[in-house]
Amino acid sequence: MSLARTVLLVAASAALSFATLLPIAHAQQATSLTVTYSNGKFQPSALHAPANTPLALTVKNLDAKSMEFESASLRVEKVIDAKSEGVINLRPLKPGKYDFYDDFGGKADGTLTVQ
Repeated sequence: MSLARTVLLVAASAALSFATLLPIAHAQQATSLTVTYSNGKFQPSALHAPANTPLALTVKNLDAKSMEFESASLRVEKVIDAKSEGVINLRPLKPGKYDFYDDFGGKADGTLTVQ
C-alpha cells in the first residue's frame, strides 16, 4: 500500500470516528393544538401544552367575519378570515400561562397553560 493511500485511509477513519462523537441534531416535532372560534368565543377557552416543545396551534374561525388571534405574551398576531383556519407555529415555551384574545371582537379570550 502506498504512503499516500495509507494517509488517506487514516484521515478518513479519524474523520468518521470524530463524526460519531458529535451529537445528532434532531428537530423536535411540534405538538398540535386546535382552538375553534365561533359565535365570538373560543372553544376550548383553556388549552394545555407541554413545556419546551414547539407548538402548532390551529385556529378555526367558523364565524361569518374575520377575527384576529392576538397574544402579547406569545408575541403573536394573526388575522383569520371568516370561515377559514390558520396555523400559528410557536417556539418552545417555558412553563406558565399565556393569554390570548380576539382583537377584532374584544370579547373572546382564552389561556394556554404550559407545564
